[in-house]
Amino acid sequence: MKKHTILIFLCIFAVIVSACAHPVIREISPQDKKGMQLKWDQETHKWVFKIETPDRKAPRESGLPSFAQAVPAPPLKKGTDRLIELQKRVLTKEEYLRARFKGKEIVLPEDLPKNGEIEVKYRIGIDDILNIYIWKHEDLSRDVPVRSDGNVSLPLIGDIHAAGLEIPEFRAIIEKKYDEYIENPQITVTCKVPNSLQVSIVGAVEKPETYIGPATDTYILRGDRTLLSILSVVSIKPNADLEESYIIRGDKIIPVNLKALLEDGDTSQNVILHPQDTLVISEPLKEIILLGEVKSPGRYKTNRKSTVLDALSRAGGVNSKDANLYMAYLARDNDILPINFKRLLAYGNMSQNILLNDGDVIYIPNNNENKVFVVGEVNVAGVRYFTDPMDLMEAISSCGGFRATANRSQVVVVRGDPQKPEVYAVNVLEMMKGGSSERFYLERGDTVYIARTAIADWNVFLSQLLPTLTSTRVIQTILSDRWTP
Repeated sequence: MKKHTILIFLCIFAVIVSACAHPVIREISPQDKKGMQLKWDQETHKWVFKIETPDRKAPRESGLPSFAQAVPAPPLKKGTDRLIELQKRVLTKEEYLRARFKGKEIVLPEDLPKNGEIEVKYRIGIDDILNIYIWKHEDLSRDVPVRSDGNVSLPLIGDIHAAGLEIPEFRAIIEKKYDEYIENPQITVTCKVPNSLQVSIVGAVEKPETYIGPATDTYILRGDRTLLSILSVVSIKPNADLEESYIIRGDKIIPVNLKALLEDGDTSQNVILHPQDTLVISEPLKEIILLGEVKSPGRYKTNRKSTVLDALSRAGGVNSKDANLYMAYLARDNDILPINFKRLLAYGNMSQNILLNDGDVIYIPNNNENKVFVVGEVNVAGVRYFTDPMDLMEAISSCGGFRATANRSQVVVVRGDPQKPEVYAVNVLEMMKGGSSERFYLERGDTVYIARTAIADWNVFLSQLLPTLTSTRVIQTILSDRWTP
């Protein structure tokens, strides 16, 4: 009788223990004793700790919704912070120019004298070549260069200073000098080559096909000396960043919008050029990579002010039937910016249409790509493709199994939209011991993470893990996809 009683007691105890034990697979809701939960905030686009309150209608003194009293969140990755900053505040034109041309004096075109407000007169300059013709004295007539000291050398009268004088002033001086040697001298002075009126044009300018001789970036100012006049003699490359062009004048920078001038007829940008000015027609300085479900994947040169939509347009747009917008990413410097491509492309939410940086990668995955990401303490981490259903044990086995340092009792699976995912903790160690018949089947886009040690604080762990895993997904996808630039 005692044996039967003991057996019954042991069975009841086993049932109680098993009922109290944690299930092998459980969804994680990180929550501490204060009721704080880690959640994705749709307004700020970042992970924050929020307090769930019993009464959602109760007002808060801070003005925040009753169910979303914000608590300072752990540090996030720089990419997320940059996106939030771009969404909150746009630089003014003056702030942007000061940041672009640090330490330079910036003069806007509208602050310069306009054509017609000043009289443009030619004054002899250094390196000009003057033609001096003396009537009935061809032996004294010649072309003479203006030397670096501003003088020219003429027969009989020697060195005469010319630089800085107008043609009539210079002619009067030499007529007076020649009057000592020639009766009633009649002299004509013309500028044969006005080298002192040269300006430089660099950047996105094409060399004419008919051009013969060494390449040059200098041009002579003629006529009214305006920007339009000099642009009429050059050929601008089709991909030039016209809005970001500028003039260098000594220590000054004059930003000019050539697009507004040439395409919109904005004459406020038609600056009067000075000798020795340098016009810089900006090249497309950014290179963007577009991968996945776009019409034409590849590398693209883009302008300084290009946005996400601009880049997608360059690639011919998105393949709407096959694109998985929920899993699309923009990768920057090994970080992921939390752009919601669904909101941007399907609903036209322009808050997601941020400026791009050089080296940004946009990846639009396919709806039918069956792949998962396995990272952490496995022998061969990476992307695993599957056609038939794959469970967690099979995925880990395909990666060469666990490392000796792996924590098998808390394998993390992140599923769904990376901005608001479902997170599971799986006790694979219990499965391996045969203590559970459960099988955890993976879904397309899942990320499996195997940590080294037991996870004590899920709040801290998830706040650090989720942005990292999002970045890892894109980087591994880019590296694993067979794409040739």
